[in-house]
Amino acid sequence: MSFITKTLNWITTVFAPMEWANSTTIQVLVKAGSIYETRDTNGLSHFLEHMFFKWGVRYPTPRAVAETLDSFWADYNAFTGNEYAGYYIKCAPKYFNQALDVLSDMLTNAAFPLDEIETEKWVVLQEIAMYEDNPQQLAWTKQNERYNGDNPYGRPIIWPASNVQWFTQENLKEHHRALYTKDNLVIIVAGNIANQAESEEQIAELFWSLPDAKTTPDPIYPDHKPSERSNKYIKETQQNHLIISAPWFSNHSEERFAAKILAKVLGGGMSSRLFQRIREQRWLCYYIWGAHSPADGDGDFYIYAGMDKNNWDEGLGAIHTELEKIASGDVTEEEYVKALGNIRWSTQMGIETSDQMADFLWYQQLFKGKVRSLDEVLVDYESVTLDQVNALWKKLSQESLWTYWME
Repeated sequence: MSFITKTLNWITTVFAPMEWANSTTIQVLVKAGSIYETRDTNGLSHFLEHMFFKWGVRYPTPRAVAETLDSFWADYNAFTGNEYAGYYIKCAPKYFNQALDVLSDMLTNAAFPLDEIETEKWVVLQEIAMYEDNPQQLAWTKQNERYNGDNPYGRPIIWPASNVQWFTQENLKEHHRALYTKDNLVIIVAGNIANQAESEEQIAELFWSLPDAKTTPDPIYPDHKPSERSNKYIKETQQNHLIISAPWFSNHSEERFAAKILAKVLGGGMSSRLFQRIREQRWLCYYIWGAHSPADGDGDFYIYAGMDKNNWDEGLGAIHTELEKIASGDVTEEEYVKALGNIRWSTQMGIETSDQMADFLWYQQLFKGKVRSLDEVLVDYESVTLDQVNALWKKLSQESLWTYWME
């Protein structure tokens, strides 16, 4: 892979040429997620994401945005997380200039018309209802509220409905002015780039009107974990949805590479310990996975599973038995080699298309200030030893775990 980082009118932009690709992807990523909200504005970042599609200058209606992008068969969407909001368009290379024009108009010229705000409130309320009807999604939301507490890291991304109903035009404009600034976002262009010099000029011109510097400070990651090690939420579901959490490593920790290998061994695929021993051998659940989820502020390890209610005690006990084995440092050479290979080849295959390449680049640039190549990333994993993986055992010992389930 190859890439080049440019500063265009004070905006950091990363180009990743892929001459063989049949598409080009442009992404704009902003440090403007839910952690930048207060209790009263919780849900605003996600609502703002919706509203960017509603009005611009050159594309003045939601229909104009949609019809323009659909006219050249673009793949487009947006997403909001705790730490970021992102917007992307993937299209055939010949339509890149037009795609960039639409995306820049949305993000720089948004006016948030009052009638569109009221209409979109109903849409978001229906989205909230959809997630509340989804037990897996709701279990994660309730677990995060309990695990991280009543602070920007623990509150839901799109809830509560009571906030959404009272968002105003000024709320949106203030959030936009404060966070959608040249120093607080990155632009990624990956794929078949017909004329990079022309693309650079276009980006510099189209995004010039954004404010230079953000005015909202970064939140402080809370030192909060609940005193109760286990808890539940009653929803009357057909399964019990289990989440076991443990504090792990941030995106700035060198131990994050060993942590991902250990997570792969335990729950990172259909041949993992948990999947084989809890589902395949004992039929105690439908889904079960384990993952290391690093973040800029901190990181966590999760096990999540849909458990048979009739065998709940047996299933929960079986999971803890496997954790105790891991916590004794019993990862084998064979498991280590398999997990390392899985990470290597999935990472390598994960940058084959323009949108996958953009995904590989944006988080690094936005949160670490630089991009590392695929080879550099793989070296970090391959330098991890089996002993280093097994040395993480304390992180999965009983006293390090919080258990939450919805039933």
